[in-house]
Amino acid sequence: MLHARKRIEIVVEAVHAEAVTDLLDRLGATGWTIQPVLSGKGRQGLRRGGDPGGVFDNVLVLCIASEAVATRVAEAREELLGARPAIVSISDCSVLRGEHFK
Repeated sequence: MLHARKRIEIVVEAVHAEAVTDLLDRLGATGWTIQPVLSGKGRQGLRRGGDPGGVFDNVLVLCIASEAVATRVAEAREELLGARPAIVSISDCSVLRGEHFK
């Protein structure tokens, strides 16, 4: 049986990842995963990871959550984005273990 959930993806500079995950925790997410972003291209052109200090590297924060948590994330737009550059997407997904993603 499949359970409907929301997939929240946030691309942010690595230096801001902890603030993002702290916010997800406070908003009721039961978990998240951080993955490095090797490269990407957007409004500001091509961007590659591998900065020696990692300060300007991007990461992808991935969170599967209930619709209620996803709504709280969207409502926290100003706190999430603030002055930091970030890309946020929220989409529908299905999971096998619904009890893991409240």
